[in-house]
Amino acid sequence: MDRKTFITPAMSILLDAVRAAAALLVLGGHAVQTKLYIGAYPFDPMTQHYAVIVFFVLSGLVIAHSVQSREYSLRKYAIARVSRIVPVAWFALGFAVVAFLTIGAFGKSPGFELGQFNHLDPRTFLLPLLFLSETGAGGGPVWNPPYWSLVYEVWFYAIFCAAVFLTGRIRWLTVVLVCLIAGWRILLMMPIWLMGVALEKYGDRIPAKGWHAAGLTVTGAACLYAATKLASPFHDAMYVLFADLGNPLRWSEYFVTDTVFGLGIAIAFILLRPLADRNYAALQAVAGPIRCIAGFSFSLYALHWPMLLVLASFGITAGTSPLAFAALLGGIIGVCALLAQAIELRNRDVRRWLDRKLVVPGRTPATA
Repeated sequence: MDRKTFITPAMSILLDAVRAAAALLVLGGHAVQTKLYIGAYPFDPMTQHYAVIVFFVLSGLVIAHSVQSREYSLRKYAIARVSRIVPVAWFALGFAVVAFLTIGAFGKSPGFELGQFNHLDPRTFLLPLLFLSETGAGGGPVWNPPYWSLVYEVWFYAIFCAAVFLTGRIRWLTVVLVCLIAGWRILLMMPIWLMGVALEKYGDRIPAKGWHAAGLTVTGAACLYAATKLASPFHDAMYVLFADLGNPLRWSEYFVTDTVFGLGIAIAFILLRPLADRNYAALQAVAGPIRCIAGFSFSLYALHWPMLLVLASFGITAGTSPLAFAALLGGIIGVCALLAQAIELRNRDVRRWLDRKLVVPGRTPATA
């Protein structure tokens, strides 16, 4: 390569720590949201949503880094994305369906309103299975509201793939077609993901020392502050604006403030990069546990909601006890870590299998 990548070895460890922390914040926030814990909690109810925005920026950065630093073709890119996303996503859908049916057989329910996520029919199973639950009228998967962000990411990947690996007229025709399938709601949030892509391409060229660092710090802090403070007023305005249309924004209802928040996160990553490099030795010392948690963070994100609903259905809660809350979360984390051994952490095996099965005529499958 003729230039540095944004993700240095030290930054890689730090980003894994960010990924792990975001997944844990989502789990904790949803445990509070589902009333499994009603004691003191230091974070705002929107924290888990902002954690997803962090995931989006991080995802764009990591995907762009992978494409930049490896000899990727369209085929290799597609196999890599499918092997990463599909096993965990489909397992999570099946897990939620089994949990929903099992709890129903016991005549129990979580005890609070779940709307469209409390119905199992072809629309709420097949559309999520095909990652179409957020396009058009859509249909959320039973007992797994967080699945929405996986669907968004899949279409981000597809649009990026068409733009990067195709050429000429077919490139733009395919990009337009994929955008039409994805739908306008997903496109509203794609600039956040593209901020991560921009970091890989341009982030190492942005000075992050001296007055430049001070300016970036003020700008990033202003973005994060404005996004969090204006989220509710903006949401209320959008609700009024789209009331006659049934409020079709759905998970993109905060897209303006989410974009501002995403910019703040991108700036934070620029500022953290030199800090990570200066503290590489310290990061290496804690890399083991960080990599461990980050390694199954996708499974934790995809599976935690149905697990929380199972506990709520049987009245297993932590009440106001922080220790019981920690034990409850620890149990879910442990189960997800075990399940990840068979799904998320086997993605290389899935990739090799796909590479053997999807052989282009006249081509020998890769051995690694």
